[in-house]
Amino acid sequence: MALPSSREKTIGENFQAQTKYRRGALPPKTGKAVSPFKVYANPLEVAALPVPELSGGKGLWGTLATTRESIPEGGRLRQGDVSQLLWASSGFTYGGQRTHATAVPLAGLETYLVVRQIEDVFPGVYHYNPREHALEHLVQTEPSLELADALLDTDISACAAAVAYTGLPGRIDDGAKSRAYRYLYLEAGAAAQCAMLAAVELGLAATVRAEFYDDELARLLQIDGVSEVPLCVLTLGT
Repeated sequence: MALPSSREKTIGENFQAQTKYRRGALPPKTGKAVSPFKVYANPLEVAALPVPELSGGKGLWGTLATTRESIPEGGRLRQGDVSQLLWASSGFTYGGQRTHATAVPLAGLETYLVVRQIEDVFPGVYHYNPREHALEHLVQTEPSLELADALLDTDISACAAAVAYTGLPGRIDDGAKSRAYRYLYLEAGAAAQCAMLAAVELGLAATVRAEFYDDELARLLQIDGVSEVPLCVLTLGT
C-alpha cells in the first residue's frame, strides 16, 4: 500500500526504499578486493583462548525454552565460558563457515570484548580474532565508566563483561544503493542470538542492548564510527 502523500517518509522508510532491489536495475558489482578479517599490526598482547567444546550440552530446544531472566547476575566470569561464547557467536564451524548466519559469503561483522571481571584476563578492550580463536588486547584500562556512559548511563554493576558487535559496510558493499547495512544488521542479530543461546547453556545472564551512544561506544572500541560502526552490545554476568 502506498504511503500517504501528505506524510514525509521516516528515516527507516527511506532506508528501506533506497536499498530495494528492482528487476532490471540491480547495482553493479564493484569487484574490489577486501580482507575478510580485521588485522591489528601491534596489539598490546595476543592471548589464545581455551579450545571451545563442539559437542554435548542440553540441546537446542531446552536452551531456547530457558527463561534467561531467572539466571542471577554478578560475579567474575570464567575464561573458558567466555571462550565458548565468543566461538559460538563469531567463530568457525568444522566446515569453515561462520557460526552465525551471514547474508553473503563474506561476513561483515567484527567482535570486541570489553572486560571488567574475567579470570586471568586484564580489564580493558579486546578484539576477537576468529581465525586464531584469540583475543587481541587493544586498550589496557578499567572500562567501567566509559562502558556505562556509552550504554546510556546504565548501571553495569552486575556486568562482568560486554561483547560488542561492529560492522564494516565497505567489506560487503556491492555498489550503488547497497544493501550492506541491511546485511550487517541481520548478521549482528544472528551473532547476538548465538551468544544468547551459549550464555543460557553456560548458566550466564546475557542482555542484548541496542540503545547506546554511537560515538562514545566507537571511541571505547577504538573504531572510527564511519567505516566501522557499532551495531549492538551483549552484557554478560554470572
